[in-house]
This record gives sequence, structure tokens and C-alpha cells, in this order.
Amino acid sequence: MSKSGGCLSLALLLSFSSGLASIAANADVREPVGFAKRVLLPSITATDVVAQRGELRFDPFLASVDAYYPQLDAADSRRRVASARRLEVQGVFDPSLASLDGYTLMQNTSKFAIRKRVIFNQPAVEIPFRSGIRLLGTYRYNPRSAQSNFIETGWKGEYAGGVMVPLMRGLIVNEKETNEKIAKIEEPVATQVFSLTRLDILLRASVVYWNWVGAQRKLAVTRRLVQISQVLVDAARKRANSGDLPLIEVTEAEEDIQRRKADEIASDLEFKKSTFDLSVFLFDNNRRPCPYLAELNVPPDWPLPVEFTREQTEASIVRAIARRPELKRIALQRDQFRLRLRLAKNDLLPQADAQYTQGHDGGASGIGMVYRAQVLFNQPLYLRGARGRMKANEFNIEALNSDEIAERQRIVADVMTAAAAINAAHQRYLAVLLQTKKAEDVYQGEQKRFNLGDSTVFLVTQRERQLFDARVNLINTQVEYLQAQARMKALTVDY
Repeated sequence: MSKSGGCLSLALLLSFSSGLASIAANADVREPVGFAKRVLLPSITATDVVAQRGELRFDPFLASVDAYYPQLDAADSRRRVASARRLEVQGVFDPSLASLDGYTLMQNTSKFAIRKRVIFNQPAVEIPFRSGIRLLGTYRYNPRSAQSNFIETGWKGEYAGGVMVPLMRGLIVNEKETNEKIAKIEEPVATQVFSLTRLDILLRASVVYWNWVGAQRKLAVTRRLVQISQVLVDAARKRANSGDLPLIEVTEAEEDIQRRKADEIASDLEFKKSTFDLSVFLFDNNRRPCPYLAELNVPPDWPLPVEFTREQTEASIVRAIARRPELKRIALQRDQFRLRLRLAKNDLLPQADAQYTQGHDGGASGIGMVYRAQVLFNQPLYLRGARGRMKANEFNIEALNSDEIAERQRIVADVMTAAAAINAAHQRYLAVLLQTKKAEDVYQGEQKRFNLGDSTVFLVTQRERQLFDARVNLINTQVEYLQAQARMKALTVDY
């Protein structure tokens, strides 16, 4: 192989390799298109709350879940797979280098029984574009190869550049270009899937949080009731010692306080269970589980139920239709099938690819300027492949249109159901609040009558039970209201 031909081939290879290195340096998995940033607001984690003996309020808790919950990190990583897939698909547009280089010893057909040495050196560069057009750059160094499989060149070799253009099928609309667009749309599709996962996790965390707060409130009520029952036992024993009350009523009061203590144990267990359920969502910024919370970490106040107006319901329906990830995902998937349909229609055209190269063949025995032009034509006779793909994509678009109609109706129904649940909890809260006030008045009155000797232990304990049940129901209705409100926020994507 001559030094000039080998050096030229090596120079072309090195220059092209440096270009590839530059392209590779700029290629990376970027932030997916259409991604809504995760909330990273909390300045304090549950670990800090426990250490400072502070209160874990709802908004910082939810922001902490949003920022540090490992399942959200896992869903986030799966979302980024779509970005990696887009990068993979774009690899078809990377420039490529091919080179055929060698040396052969063959029979000299013009001089019998004489060996002939043939050198061949043919590097080529191809740069594809999204339009389907490809730029070509070639160099051939094949001196004295007339009797071989290689076209002979002068002693300086042949330099040529050209272009390959699809004249019909594949021009502008082609498989590579379509696959890239579909992969780009897959990024926001993956983001909508992530958003659904995120909303589900934040909703479950909200429900668990309010259960935790409600469990602590009920535990406080049962403790207070045990104290009240102890006061009744002391008063009954005092009256019995003075002969003003039968001993059986003291026994009845003592039996009732044991029942109240059993209720306290059950409420304490419920609070511990809700604390353990809450701990599932609590991690620090290093993704380590946070310490278990205690009663002192429960905020002393919580939002009171208010009516959800008709105007708010209508506005929530509009927001839900505009924001829900299910509808956005359907719209994006429909765009993907439209791209596939467009490609299938393009495949109905005949394939006619024109190629033109022009170069210079230099050196001894070179011929100077060289030209080559050719057209490759291919046309299937029945086109069943393209027609089948067209029909399949049309049917998929029709299916997504139907899914969208059904999904819209489901979302509207879910929002109205959530609004009805909020208002039902609000109305029930008002009714139970009034019942609690009345039960408190009745209990206080019965207690005064008992102190005056005009009532019995049985009646007082009955009033206590009614007051206890009313207070627990009041807490339950408030928890139901806050959980229904959390569902509305998830439906309208207000998290």
C-alpha cells in the first residue's frame, strides 16, 4: 500500500473521529420535555421535628413526602427512561465512517503465471439528515486494480462528494424522522405517568396524615372521659360512705371506668397504628427513615369544615379537565399515532432514491473530474403493509377519541362526587357539633342533679357515653372533610 494513500485514509479517519468525539461530548440524557418540577420546599424534615419537639404541620409534611419519598424517586427514574430512549433513537442520525482497506495478490490475466499485487483503500463518510437526504464523502485509492473487483484510480486516488436524495417515499417524512418525533412525545407521556403516580402518593399521604391527627384527637377525648369517670367514681363512693347511695351504684361506676380505660387503650393503639402508617412516608434528605412521631408532634389546630360552593365545583371541573394527566396522556398518544399514520401514508409512494457524486481522480494515470449518477427504484405491487399500518393507526386514534370522552365524563363525576363528599362532611359536622354541645349541656345538667342527689350513676354514665360518642363523631366528620378535600386537590392537580 502506498504511503500517500494510507496517510490520506488515516487523516480522514482521524478528522472524522475527532468530529464524533465532539458530537458525543454534547450528547447526553437531558431533562425530559414537558416535565413539571417536583416540589422541593421543606426546610425541615420529620427528623428535625422530632429533634426539636415541634409540630408536623400538613403543608411541610406533604412537601417533605414530595421531595424525599423513595417511591417518587423510583417513579422519577422511570420517567427519565423516556429521555434515554429519545437519545437512543436519535443515534440513527449520527454520522458514520466506513472503510475498506487491504492488499491482495492475484493472477495477472494479461500475463499468464505472473503475480499481480493490488492495493485498495476506500474510506467513506455518510451524514444522514432528518429530511432523508444523506451527504456522502468518499476517497478511493486503487491504483493498478483494473483486473480486480475494484475500480482503478490514479496514483493520488479519487476524492468525491455527493448526495443521496429520496425523490418520493422517505423525503421529509421517513421512518427515522418519525421515530424521533414519537420518542420526543414519549417524554411528556412518561411525565404524565409520573404525575399520576405522584398524585396518588400525595393523596395517600394526605389521608394517612389526617387519620394520624384524628387518632390523636380521639385519644385525648378518651383520656378526658377516663378523668370524668374517675370523678364520678369518687363522688359515688363519697355518697355511698355517707349512706346516701347504694354500693351497687359505686360498683356500676367502677365498671364504667374500666370500660373507659379499655376505650383509652384501643384509642392509644389506633394512634400508634396511624403513627406507623405515617412513618411510611417520612424520610430525611438522605432517604433514611425518620424517627417515629409522638403526640406532641401533632398540631393543636386544624382547618374547620366550610361549604364547597357550586361555583367552586364548576371551577374545579374546569381545572380538572385542563390538568388531569390522563387526558394529557391521551392527547399525546393520539399525536404519536397521527405521526405513524402519516408515515404509513408516505409508504404508499414509490421509492425512488437519486444519488449523485462528483470528484477528482488525480495522479499518474488519473482521469481528472469524475461523475456518477444513479436512481434506485422500488415499488411493492399491493402495498398491503402500508395499508394495514394505516388502518391500525386510524383505529387506534378512534379508540383514543372514545377513551377521551369516557375519561372526561369520569373526571367530571369524580369531581362532583368529591364536592358532594365535602359538603356532606360539612353538613354532618354542623349537625354533630350541635349534638356535641347539647350532649355537653345534658351531661353537665345530669352531673349537677347527681351531686344534688336527684340522679343515678346509670344516668350520669349514659350522658357520658353520649358525650363521648358525639365528640368522637365530631372528630371523624372533620377527618372525613379533610380527606375529601385532599381528594378534590388531587383531582384538580392542586398538589
